[in-house]
Amino acid sequence: MYKLIFLFCCIFLFNDLFSQQVVFSNHKLNKTIVVKPGCKVSLGYKGYNGMQEFASNTVTDITDSTITLGLDLSFWFPNKKPNSSTNHYKIIRLSDITHFRKRSMGGELLKNAMQIGAAVGSIYLLSDLYRNSNIGRSNAILISVGVGVVLNLTVKIIFPENAKHRMQDGWIINLKPNELIPVGRN
Repeated sequence: MYKLIFLFCCIFLFNDLFSQQVVFSNHKLNKTIVVKPGCKVSLGYKGYNGMQEFASNTVTDITDSTITLGLDLSFWFPNKKPNSSTNHYKIIRLSDITHFRKRSMGGELLKNAMQIGAAVGSIYLLSDLYRNSNIGRSNAILISVGVGVVLNLTVKIIFPENAKHRMQDGWIINLKPNELIPVGRN
């Protein structure tokens, strides 16, 4: 009996996992972008009073009308006041999406590896710089700040966070290959 219950639970779990996806398609460009839970996306959407807002996080849930970015930590920390570091949980209606960009796992890993490599390299560079007797302490601090700013800007230029594709350029949201959701037409 328990094996039968376990089998049904596994079937419904796998059915639920594989059915959650959003397909952005553009027939003019002949492009299709599939977003599943676990993907990192940047979305532009109509927020409060129709104002344009942007969110960038990992997709945690997709329903027939919404996409959820981030984790809701209010269950684990109910007494914590929301602030900019904890308020990364967003539920966005699919019909409100105006811009999007899917970030690949390889791009994210490369970005993190580049940041770690830049930090380690700058530590070696700056340790030699501080040991050098020809450069004063204030000049070494200014050089280290400059190196940090240049490395941070370089990573932001190579791996932009902005939304790349606009819905008004012919992109359509499909939940399943045969379903179309009109977007941005209210």
